[in-house]
Amino acid sequence: MKKLFLFAISSITIFSGFTVTYAYTPTSQDQITLVQLKNTLDQINSGNVTDIWNFSTQIKKLQPMVANDPRITYLLQELHTHLYGQFSIAKIKTKQASKSGWNNFLAQYNTGIVAISMEDKCFWRYNTLDNISFANNFPTALTVATRYRESHCGYYLPKNGDGPFQILAKEYGTGEITEETFTQSVQDFIDFSKTKYANYKSKVDINISYTGTDLNSIISHWGFYNGGTISGRIVFPNAPKYVYEGYANYNSWQYASWAIRHGLLPKFLKTLEFELNNYY
Repeated sequence: MKKLFLFAISSITIFSGFTVTYAYTPTSQDQITLVQLKNTLDQINSGNVTDIWNFSTQIKKLQPMVANDPRITYLLQELHTHLYGQFSIAKIKTKQASKSGWNNFLAQYNTGIVAISMEDKCFWRYNTLDNISFANNFPTALTVATRYRESHCGYYLPKNGDGPFQILAKEYGTGEITEETFTQSVQDFIDFSKTKYANYKSKVDINISYTGTDLNSIISHWGFYNGGTISGRIVFPNAPKYVYEGYANYNSWQYASWAIRHGLLPKFLKTLEFELNNYY
C-alpha cells in the first residue's frame, strides 16, 4: 500500500517553524504550495479509491499531532477535504452504476423474512461502514450483516476480547471501544474475509464486490467465516441457523418459525433494502 506518512512528515518539516494560537489566514504562497501538494497526491493515488481513502485516513491521524500549529492544520485539512471529496464523488458514481443490479438481486431473494422485534443499532455508523467497505470493494450489507450476527451491532468490545466481528486471531480487549479501534476492526474483518477467498479461490467460486454478488458467493462467505464444508465450488455452512435464521425462503422454514434474530442472509437482504431506500 502506498504510504502518505513520510510525505506528510516531509511537508510538515518544510512548512513548520512557528507555533501560534490565533486563527490562521493562508498566504498566497500557502495557496501555491497547496495546489502543488494536491497535484502530487493526485499523481500518487492515480484515482485509486483505496489509496485515496488510505491517504485521507492518514492525514486525519496526523492532524492532532500538529493541532498547535494553525498553518499545518490548515494545509492538512485542505488536503483531507480534497481527498475525501474525490472519494465521495467516486462512491456516488459507483452506487448509481450498481443500483439496478442490486435492486434485481433484492427483488429475487427479499421474501419470506420473519419480522424480528429487536432494537437495530446496525445503521448508526452506516457512513463509516460504507466508506471502509467501498474503499475495499466489499459489499457494505455484508459488513453490516456479519457485525450484526457476531455482536448485535453494539458499540463496545465483547467480553471474550475478539472484537465486534469475533475474529479469533485478534485481541481487541474488552469494555469501551474507541472510534479508531472500531474502524480497525472493520478493516480487519474485510482483510480476514478476503484472505479466506484468496486461500480457496482454486476450489470455491467467490464473486463478492461493492457493486454486486450472487447467492452462492455470500453463502460461501459465511461458510468460510463461521465454519463450513466445501462441496463442489460452494461452501455450505456447518451451522445453517447462523445463515438462515428468520428466513422462510428456499426450503428453510425450519429456521424461521422460532427465530430469535435474523441470520446473515436475511440481515444482508434487509440491510441492502435499507441502503437502496436511503443511500442510492
